[in-house]
Amino acid sequence: MPAVSEERQPGPRGTGFALRDPWPWSTFADLARDGEALGYSALFLPEIAGRDVFAALTGLAGETERISLGTGVVPITSRRSATIAMAASTVHERSSGRLVLGLGTGAPRRGALAALEAAVGEVRGAVDRAMASPPAGDGVLALGSPIPIWIAALGPKAVRLAGRIADGVLLNWCSPERVAQARDQLAEGAADAGRDPTSIVVGAYVRAAIGEDVPTGAGEDVPAGAGEGVLTGPGGALARAASGYAALPAYRRQFDAMGLTDADSIVSAVCLRGGSDRARERLAAYVDAGCDLPVVYPVPFGADPAGSVLRTLRALAPAV
Repeated sequence: MPAVSEERQPGPRGTGFALRDPWPWSTFADLARDGEALGYSALFLPEIAGRDVFAALTGLAGETERISLGTGVVPITSRRSATIAMAASTVHERSSGRLVLGLGTGAPRRGALAALEAAVGEVRGAVDRAMASPPAGDGVLALGSPIPIWIAALGPKAVRLAGRIADGVLLNWCSPERVAQARDQLAEGAADAGRDPTSIVVGAYVRAAIGEDVPTGAGEDVPAGAGEGVLTGPGGALARAASGYAALPAYRRQFDAMGLTDADSIVSAVCLRGGSDRARERLAAYVDAGCDLPVVYPVPFGADPAGSVLRTLRALAPAV
């Protein structure tokens, strides 16, 4: 695969945020603009359901001015490498060079990391050809800057792969202690490839819901199946999100490795909740552990879900 040049721009640092839910476009665009105005340096969109991530980012490129726009992440099984490269180049051109291309393996399977390594090489090769292409030349879209390619990683093999081939790594559902461990694994991979590990951005999704928890029966709608004493505010929303991921084998292994056995322990270890001061302190622990770009991942709750996302973003916004 094409070598990773240290001349490449690895991508944003600072504090990012993510938007997952398929809000109506007006709400979606408002939240993107609000995040930019609050001083966040990057916006990542997971591709799970709802909108096509490249189409959405192309739209948001026209709604924003400076914030980096990331795919967080695109499974390589969803498109051919050539299609990924064309879509990424379109967003990068429309946004004046603000795309971060996050790629992942998709569903676990034998040979997944080898396939990811090959896909990164193919996409990077196509983008580099676009970098070298004159405007309107040979049917290749000319780009003014390289596209940073990050890969999603859970286990140590994937993190080391990022150290060898990627411009950045995107971690998920990690404690600060796991981030520090991943930073060391990234350095091992970088050393194998003769790279400077500090040139590779470490990003991490950090679920967050800032507000007061509400016991069942205290005036807020109770989710179906919630028992007596279940929290239905931010704590309950985070616990439900954690439980959903804990049911997936790859994440279950990660939680087990961190000694997290149930939703409550997961939320306490890897999520931001409670008052803004406490949550900011916890977010700072990720930076201290070696995370270059903690990505605040708001989990909606309450009667005004979009409003809860904005309140979380405001509570955790970087100083500007």
